[in-house]
Amino acid sequence: MPAAFGDALRLALPALAAPLRPPVDPLDVQAAEAALGQPLPVAVRQTYATHDGQDDILPGVLFGLTWLPLKRALQEHTTWMDLAQEDASLISKPDGAIRAVNFSQGWLPFATDGGGNGLAVDLDPGPAGTPGQVITYGPDEQPRRVVSTDLTAFFAWAARAVEAGDLTLSGDDARYQGASSFLDALRALPLPLA
Repeated sequence: MPAAFGDALRLALPALAAPLRPPVDPLDVQAAEAALGQPLPVAVRQTYATHDGQDDILPGVLFGLTWLPLKRALQEHTTWMDLAQEDASLISKPDGAIRAVNFSQGWLPFATDGGGNGLAVDLDPGPAGTPGQVITYGPDEQPRRVVSTDLTAFFAWAARAVEAGDLTLSGDDARYQGASSFLDALRALPLPLA
């Protein structure tokens, strides 16, 4: 479905499709699997085999969030791992779906707002979660939310949202339904996105 997302961008907002990168280098996939200590889910491999994120930071093609190339996602992962710790005060929606940690070895960030918050693929879910689920993370993301069942479902939803005109662009400012922050907009949407 990432191909459908790219196609929707090219038709609706060509300026946002322009920074989409070509497919990921297979060596970057191997590096990601080594860093995470496990194979990447098929949905992640298929997504990055279509586009390796975006070239520029702005405008963020994912409703204002920057879609991280896999190498940059690993850099974000490394930065967060230096800060990783358990935090019993962290809760998730649904309850127990996401581990009570500020970051996990099994989280692969793929989109960021540039302020430490973003979306990640969760390969280390809580007892009520599912491996591969898309989650929110970051200091402003409380409670943490399961955004989508997996990356394929997320990009399928994103393609439909672009086709419906829910993504707008003004200069370097990409927005979902006019919201200044996609992560904030998610709080009002029925989750998981499908």
